[in-house]
Amino acid sequence: MMLRSKLVAAACAVVLLPLAAVKVMAADPPQHLGEGQLVGNRSVADPALQIRQATSSYYVTSYGQPDDHSPEPWEILSTTNGALARTSPRLRDAPDKPPTLLGKYVVTPAADQTAFRDIATDAVSQVAIPAGATYQGAYPGGILLSRAADSSFALRAVDNTEKPVTGAAFGDPAILDTTATSILIAVAGHLSVVDTATGTATAVATLPANPAWAALTPNRVLWQTAATANSKTVGWKQGATTGSVEVPFGLPLLTVGDDLAVLVPETKQLAKIAASDGTVTPAFVTGVHNAADLGNGRLLVSAQSKVASVGADGVLTTVKATPAFAAQVSGVAMSGARVVTADYQPDHGVYETTSNGTTWSSLSTSNSTKPIQLEGTTLVTYQAGIARVRGSGGDLTFPATDEVVLGKGGKLVSHRAPDAATAEVYDVASKTKLADYAVPFAMADSSVWKVTATGVLTGKDLTTQATKTIAVASACTVGPDSVNGRWALLDGCKQVIDIKGPEAPRNLTVAADSQLGNGFVVQTAVGQDAAGLSTKELLVTDLNDQGLGQRRYGPINGRLQPSSFRPDGSGGAKLIYADPDARPRIISLSWLAADPQQRPDTTAPVLTSATAGDRLRDNTSLSFDWAYTDPQDPNAPATGVKSYDLRIQQRPNRTSPYGAWNQVPSWQGLTTTAASYSAVPGTDTCWQVRALDYAGNLSNWSTSYCSEVDGIAPTAVTLRIGDRTNLATPATVRWAYTDETAVATYDIVYKTAAAGAAFGSWVYPAAWQNTQLQSISWTPRLGWDECFMIRARDVVGNLSAWSVPLCSVAPQDDRALPSSGTVTRSTSTLAYQGTTTILKANGAYLAKTGEAGLRIAVVGITGPGQGKVDVYHAGVKIGTVSLAATTTARKVIYLPTTVFRTGTVKIISTSTAPAVIDGVAFLRY
Repeated sequence: MMLRSKLVAAACAVVLLPLAAVKVMAADPPQHLGEGQLVGNRSVADPALQIRQATSSYYVTSYGQPDDHSPEPWEILSTTNGALARTSPRLRDAPDKPPTLLGKYVVTPAADQTAFRDIATDAVSQVAIPAGATYQGAYPGGILLSRAADSSFALRAVDNTEKPVTGAAFGDPAILDTTATSILIAVAGHLSVVDTATGTATAVATLPANPAWAALTPNRVLWQTAATANSKTVGWKQGATTGSVEVPFGLPLLTVGDDLAVLVPETKQLAKIAASDGTVTPAFVTGVHNAADLGNGRLLVSAQSKVASVGADGVLTTVKATPAFAAQVSGVAMSGARVVTADYQPDHGVYETTSNGTTWSSLSTSNSTKPIQLEGTTLVTYQAGIARVRGSGGDLTFPATDEVVLGKGGKLVSHRAPDAATAEVYDVASKTKLADYAVPFAMADSSVWKVTATGVLTGKDLTTQATKTIAVASACTVGPDSVNGRWALLDGCKQVIDIKGPEAPRNLTVAADSQLGNGFVVQTAVGQDAAGLSTKELLVTDLNDQGLGQRRYGPINGRLQPSSFRPDGSGGAKLIYADPDARPRIISLSWLAADPQQRPDTTAPVLTSATAGDRLRDNTSLSFDWAYTDPQDPNAPATGVKSYDLRIQQRPNRTSPYGAWNQVPSWQGLTTTAASYSAVPGTDTCWQVRALDYAGNLSNWSTSYCSEVDGIAPTAVTLRIGDRTNLATPATVRWAYTDETAVATYDIVYKTAAAGAAFGSWVYPAAWQNTQLQSISWTPRLGWDECFMIRARDVVGNLSAWSVPLCSVAPQDDRALPSSGTVTRSTSTLAYQGTTTILKANGAYLAKTGEAGLRIAVVGITGPGQGKVDVYHAGVKIGTVSLAATTTARKVIYLPTTVFRTGTVKIISTSTAPAVIDGVAFLRY
């Protein structure tokens, strides 16, 4: 729920006492410098609209926030079509309190009567509270009365007629829920449903005490019987049947149909829980910001850029679209160029910008209970009971109910449990606990400041352990956020103390809401607008000025709602605040005097880190990130890094020299700390960066940070297909490539030649292109020559050349060749395909016409006593094959390579010894 504050018309008194003399301020108020610079709006595409009141006929929402000058009236809208039915004025002292809707009425209770305003007709009925009766609450058609004299209840309708309530236990009733026809009441744990038409009360259950929650659905009564942080137990009754169900959520309960529902804020999902068996439908409705019971079995939800109703089927019925609008903020903070805001709407989403609102990004959290703290690069937010300290070394978390204070500069954070005497101090970067300190104390950078004895202010650097003591007035104490830069603003004695040098103390009294910036203090004050209405403003006091000069700014949000303002967490002379329209504005305090002991910044920024990523990149998207710090000493504060220049030099490949440095115009004067570039494969890119601070000091160019996009294609390490003449089945071709980065995919092509034919064209199967296959197996076909080629591409896209053809031919069996002369066909376990042909006499031969190839391989059985054969192709003798050997074996004998020929092959015995032929193969490569 959004919170508002009443107007606080109290100005703070400012008393200036340089040493022992009192300086009297002029009667005129400090000069008013107007408003700060408006930060660019963030458009909310799907507004997180909050449903403030709802009945089956009407609803009221918080769409945006009330105007801080003159709150606009509440709009009462139809649940049928979202049309405006009536307006209701806002209360000036409680602008966030919506009208009470019951059925078709706006109900306004008073001491002696209750007003029922008919929303449709605007007719008002005053329902009187008779003497001797006590008002116990309202229902959609009247009020519930009790009379102690006769221990009775009565329903008094809007026409002031009464009917008695019968059947209900007498006592102090609590109205738990109402519908158009019924009232659910509890009296000391006795639950009853009262029929408003007859006044008859029907008992539902008897409990030890009134339940924390109960509801009426179209057919059931539901009531909570127990609860833990993560679950609830709900009893129910339907007719004469009762039951109980466990709800695995510790969230507020809703009803849909006759079942239960809860809204899970973290996921924006409406979960449904079946009352009968506990079945959970976790994403019953998604994208939900808020939900409310309509009292008729349906829910009204703000979800998915609309207000809609939903029933047991989970189907959204649009009531009214919720168009985009500019976000309004409830909390603001800034550090340098970084602005962080918390939305005003119910989810209080946290967003940030470093471009004055040109672009915004979500931090995927919310901040709903305490002010945002942003110092340096550290952010503290509060969400779901957790205080989260977001630092460079990761998150620290504490209970949100505890006191969590972020030190100036964002290096230290303290944590204290409620009412504890001491607080823990942690190093944000390392998340390490450094010390325990009794409160009060202040933290600035890496030091803790505390009044350690009467009149002694001690600062201890928790990094170096160095200490410093300063004499102060005897009544002085130092509280959280009271040391920043040169100055400490002390409580008790109301002194401003120079903790770094010889400036004399000055006296200053500030309001309780004051905040200390680096060289100034800011607090709220009361002003007046052109119409004479009081306004909230900011009063800024210059601590560097001996006269403690002041200026006013505004108006700010705070006349009717809580104000939000913060000094610059990076130490700059700036502050941020929320204006009356709940928009963030930034004030530059250019009029502040210079630090009285400050020397000019003459030191250029120093590079603290830089990286271009991997030296060899497996993609063409290059990136370069860097970080600088601007050195300082106590009397020469850093002005801060203003901008960066970037340059690159490149070479197209490893054998080429680097080109000249290129200062790309769009990379000069950068305010971001990262850049990206798309380079072609093979390109080696080197980056250099330099930084400029606000004092004009320019650093030297950094060393080079280089990254090369892989430009080398993969290289084959394995290309294997087995024997050129393949006698096995299945046959397999295998390959493997290596690359400087990684091989991504392969392309495979093949071509074949049938017996007696030349090769056809290369074939490119679609499934073999851009594949991760590394082998292919197939069943050889006799006489076919089959070839494959492979190429590989890496993850960058570099593509290798095609490999050499990898070929395998399956021989034709001896039976495929007709024989002549003394020839015997036989079988053998050694034989290819199990058969052989034996040429038994000189001149016996095998022959076949129409064979093509440039090399012939004869498959024979060698062994003792074997003869020899001559091989002819197309009438040309190719060679002689001897089959004589000391042991018997199958052997493939390759004849010399010749020109490609087509014609008759003839294998003829040239001896009387037998020649055992097993097959013949024709090779095209």
